Amino acid sequence: MQDAEKMSLDKLADWPSPKKTKLILYFSIALYIIIYPILGYYFAASNYPVSFIESQLSFSGEVIKSHHRTMNSEELNLYRIAQLIDYIYMIAYGTLYFSLSLYIARKFDEISKWRESGYYIAILGLTSAVCDGIENIFILLMLTNPLGFPDIWAIIHSCFALVKFILIGIIYVWIISAVISLIFKRKSS
Repeated sequence: MQDAEKMSLDKLADWPSPKKTKLILYFSIALYIIIYPILGYYFAASNYPVSFIESQLSFSGEVIKSHHRTMNSEELNLYRIAQLIDYIYMIAYGTLYFSLSLYIARKFDEISKWRESGYYIAILGLTSAVCDGIENIFILLMLTNPLGFPDIWAIIHSCFALVKFILIGIIYVWIISAVISLIFKRKSS
């Protein structure tokens, strides 16, 4: 099983090609720069009463319902639009983490643990965006009945958010550590 997994990860050594990986990286950076302020605008315009993180990690239907109670129908609609725009943001950051991790990993020797772990990190980049997408499904479901949705939806939503944040944290730590390792490697050469 582990050999089959390693063989499929080895595919990332040249897929997507280095040229395509750079194009994906540039595309994702551009999309991120464009979509982030739009997402921020809609979220701010919705007057959602707490930050994304506070809402996403509440693990409580009652807490989220209390947030919804502070919003009128227009604000709830703007919040719904923000959640839909967030799917474009997920594409931006998922492909950014994927392509950046691959780009960095390929700077290491083929048999190095840094390279192999970079392939895993690239997959985690896509996985974090998928978790975010599932999380948003539950946000959109909660918005169909903002004050009467089943509390379990909020708990499921927060579970996927937690996994997303943990994965993003792992990705950041790996990228920073890998870049520092490359810098030291170049200085010692």
